[in-house]
Amino acid sequence: MGKYFTFTDFCVIAVCLLLTLGVITLTAAGEEGRRIVIETDGKVYASYDMATLGETASEIHINTKYGKNILSIDSEGADMIYSDCDLQVDVKHKKISKPGEAIVCAPHRLTVYIDGKSETDAVSR
Repeated sequence: MGKYFTFTDFCVIAVCLLLTLGVITLTAAGEEGRRIVIETDGKVYASYDMATLGETASEIHINTKYGKNILSIDSEGADMIYSDCDLQVDVKHKKISKPGEAIVCAPHRLTVYIDGKSETDAVSR
C-alpha cells in the first residue's frame, strides 16, 4: 500500500499527455493559414490573413471596370455589404467564415473565398 504509482502508471500518463498535446497542436494549426482571397477576372486582387485581422470589421472597396463592391472583413470572415450590380445575389449571401466557402458576383467577375486547411475534399472548392 506504500506505492501509489508504478512505472507502468507513469508511462500511461506520459502517453496520454503527449497525445493531448498533439491534438491541441493539430487543432491550433488548422486555424493558421486561413486567408480571405479576393479575385477579379480570375486574378488575385487582394489577400488577407484572417489571424492578423482584428475583431472590428474593415471595409474593402473593390473598384473594377465592371463595377463597385464593398466587402466587410474581420477575423471571423467576410461579408459583401454593397454591390452596384442588378440582382444583388452577392449582397444577400451569408457571411463566409470557413475554408472552401465563397461569395460570387458574376456581373463584376468577382469571387471572394476563404482559403486554408479544412476537412472538406478538393472538389468542394
